[in-house]
Amino acid sequence: MRKLLILPALLIAFSCSQQQSGKTKIGTSTSEITANIVNEKFGGVGFHVFDHVHNGPRWHYEQVFAKRWKELNPSFVRLNDDPAWDFKKIDSISKYLEVMKETNTEIYFTSWNTDEIKKYRTEKEYVKHETDNLEYLKKQKGFKNIRYYCMANELSLDKWASMVDDLEYFRKVQGLFYDEFKARNLDINLLATDSSPIEYWHTIQWASENMDSITGIYGGHHYINNYDLFDNSFYKFFLDKMKWGSGLARSKNKRFIVGEFGAKQNSNIIDSVRHDACMYNNTPLENYLGIQVAEAIIAMINGGIYACGYWTFSDFPSKYNSHYINKWGLFRWEVDNYTTKPSYYCIGLLTRFFRGPAEAYEVVSSDSLIRIAAIKNLETGTLSIAVVNRNDDPEKLSLKMVASDGGKPFRKYLYDPADVPFNYFGDLQSYSGKIALQKGFLSDTLPPQSLVVYTTAYDDDPPAAVAGLKWEIRKIEDRDRAVLDWEPNKEKDLCYYRIYRSEKPEVEISPRKQIASTVSNQYIDKSVHNMPAYYYRVIAVDQSGNGSK
Repeated sequence: MRKLLILPALLIAFSCSQQQSGKTKIGTSTSEITANIVNEKFGGVGFHVFDHVHNGPRWHYEQVFAKRWKELNPSFVRLNDDPAWDFKKIDSISKYLEVMKETNTEIYFTSWNTDEIKKYRTEKEYVKHETDNLEYLKKQKGFKNIRYYCMANELSLDKWASMVDDLEYFRKVQGLFYDEFKARNLDINLLATDSSPIEYWHTIQWASENMDSITGIYGGHHYINNYDLFDNSFYKFFLDKMKWGSGLARSKNKRFIVGEFGAKQNSNIIDSVRHDACMYNNTPLENYLGIQVAEAIIAMINGGIYACGYWTFSDFPSKYNSHYINKWGLFRWEVDNYTTKPSYYCIGLLTRFFRGPAEAYEVVSSDSLIRIAAIKNLETGTLSIAVVNRNDDPEKLSLKMVASDGGKPFRKYLYDPADVPFNYFGDLQSYSGKIALQKGFLSDTLPPQSLVVYTTAYDDDPPAAVAGLKWEIRKIEDRDRAVLDWEPNKEKDLCYYRIYRSEKPEVEISPRKQIASTVSNQYIDKSVHNMPAYYYRVIAVDQSGNGSK
């Protein structure tokens, strides 16, 4: 690491509150630390995504997947492919990759159902088929943002992680992919080894020693199964492991990806069906799940990793597999109309504002229970700082900035587990205020067990008012439905539209009147039929969260 000498060098001082005689006392001692560059090109925070495999109906794509994807705006994604796919299947799912192209999201592909390899006479034939699909996606469909590939998820073949004990076979097949990619001039980096958990990361060391010549990037996974939500020893453990992984990759002049990570797993067999989910789902602790995940993300950024993908963007449909149910997502599938879980409003802030390409800075707090990460986006020059307060009391934060984004105030976004934001349609919470620097200091109070994001990645210019709104009654599914159409907005940073309905001509813009959010400029209102008079209003929302009038 080299010392950061220019924008935005950070000096951070903490003044910690203490409880005495039932009153809060602000401590007088402070400490200062400096930020160092740990990654000159941080790739971003993102997700593993399965939605393209489930391939829901058009309305689901427009109102759930694409809308939420564009608002959370991740710059990294890990996707699974299936060796059984052909070009027709790829065409049917390509709309999911289109929105990832729109958000300029780097794509890492890895194969599921790798036992398909046994259906081919030779591994080389299998590799040719897989490469045909990747080449079709990248060259014919135009998804140039496909950057990385691994021949199997978590070294799995006939069973999970089976190649941990047969790394020579993994090297053999990866080598065939390397040769095939090179012969076709296919610009995709192979990843080794995608192993999980950290106890299997010795395979990454082996790959660095035995197959570095065919490896373009390194990576592994981990789930926080050995640490409870409030175990404060987790951060240092995870930070040290991230430094090891990124350090190993850097020793080979390469980068390190954490393609999957998540909190503690709860996996049960009920009536011969495996239920795979985070153990905190639907419990009183679910509000705090996002805080531990945010803490892990901060450790990864400070540890120098290139990019990371939270498992997963959404739940699986319950009917995905008769023997397997997966409920790891930030929002539900069929149940309760795809409603969001609390962690959506925590992790979503980090994917939205911790985008690559960026410079990432190591920040070490003098308070061992304050975790901080900071980045400067290399395309926009904007700054984003994430702070997790693991103390059980509020803490005073005094952050000295040697320089900032042209003196622009920071927007403050808060995730407080004691007061979780929620929107039925998955709209992220708005900023809770702006904080201008005072004599070079950004000062604030951090709620206990919370995440606060400070960012200059915004503008204050709202989109133009939606024009040409009209609606008519059409017969759909044997019922009269209101079909709304309007002219699409032209702003480059347009994100989505919010739709409101009222029985009165003056439609109130409030959550209780909102009936949908969508990326489309058409909406079918299925929630009413045989209607009396209804009135509608549509507002455009940009990437900064500004709404039109």
